[in-house]
Amino acid sequence: MGDYCVLPALLILSTYYHDYWVTSGVIVVRSIPMVFQPFLGVLVDRLDRIKIMLWTDIIRGIIFLGLTFLPKGEYPLIFLALLFISYGSGVFFNPARLAVMSSLESDIKSINTLFAKATTISIIVGAAAGGLFLLGGSVELAVAFNGVTYLISAIFISRIKLQFVPIQSENIKEAFQSFKEGLKEIKTNAFVLNAMFTMITMALLWGIVYSYFPIVSRFLGDGEIGNFILTFCIGFGGFIGAVLVSKWGFNNNRGLTYFAVLSIVSLALFLFTPIFAVSVIAAILFFIAMEYGEVLAKVKVQENAANQIQGRIFSVAEASIGLCISVGSMLINVLNAPVIMGLIVVIVSGLFLHTKLVNKSFLERDNKTEQKGVF
Repeated sequence: MGDYCVLPALLILSTYYHDYWVTSGVIVVRSIPMVFQPFLGVLVDRLDRIKIMLWTDIIRGIIFLGLTFLPKGEYPLIFLALLFISYGSGVFFNPARLAVMSSLESDIKSINTLFAKATTISIIVGAAAGGLFLLGGSVELAVAFNGVTYLISAIFISRIKLQFVPIQSENIKEAFQSFKEGLKEIKTNAFVLNAMFTMITMALLWGIVYSYFPIVSRFLGDGEIGNFILTFCIGFGGFIGAVLVSKWGFNNNRGLTYFAVLSIVSLALFLFTPIFAVSVIAAILFFIAMEYGEVLAKVKVQENAANQIQGRIFSVAEASIGLCISVGSMLINVLNAPVIMGLIVVIVSGLFLHTKLVNKSFLERDNKTEQKGVF
């Protein structure tokens, strides 16, 4: 919840530096640590996961509370360095959390479903809370709120009672070898390659959209509250996208067309319209498309890759996503909006054509399977 309260708050604070590289820097330091996440399983398996989660939240809580004492618009390097330490420590949390979740005796599918629903609700509530803090006169309260939520989380984590059983996992050299095996599977499996193409394309688009949040927010007038409204759109659009997945279907050209058209049209509106209400609609449409694409990409990997290799594939995906979000967020500093839009059209069109070919292969494979079943 705090994460989606603080993201727009950080983007707002970055604008006080009057240098858009700082705004891009916020997105970069938030995303680039993901590049190293695939190799952290080695440490997570050898350390107490509860303690990893506990100390990660304590560190993040202290840093975000400390950020509230930093004067607005001053010490940009300290501002970004503190964020980097916070998000850098945060990459240990997810591998530990996933390992702890799999250690629970409850149904893992139910746990993951509950977590996904809670995440969507947290985005909406967090953005709304941040907006209220801003209306109350202090964007720093949104940052402080994030710090407090981390410390509250740490209290609950400290109450989890799980026996620590260290696992002798692969060493660093073996971790790199696993990473290479994931790359090999991606290159040789057309379905998995398409899933990866989809994920990195969406990550690039996410980075672009994030970097435009402060600019688009200014069309509201005062502007700053617009960052929280746009963050609210992430949860709202994502929820609708999740509902539409079953209706639009998997591995068919209809859903693919909806995804491509929504992505291009929504981004064109978002980048060029001066009307904030239109920007909000565009943001919702964009996040509908992104949620649909994310589900499709994950399912494509799960259905077309051996279970024992999927973890390595998703590790490569996590690293690539972090890198592409960072690259996307930097484009605003070197390219103008028409050039960025042209790049978006080219990349999404390329993804559309590649996915169409893969969908055709999927149907041909299914038809062959059915024919074998008949005879």
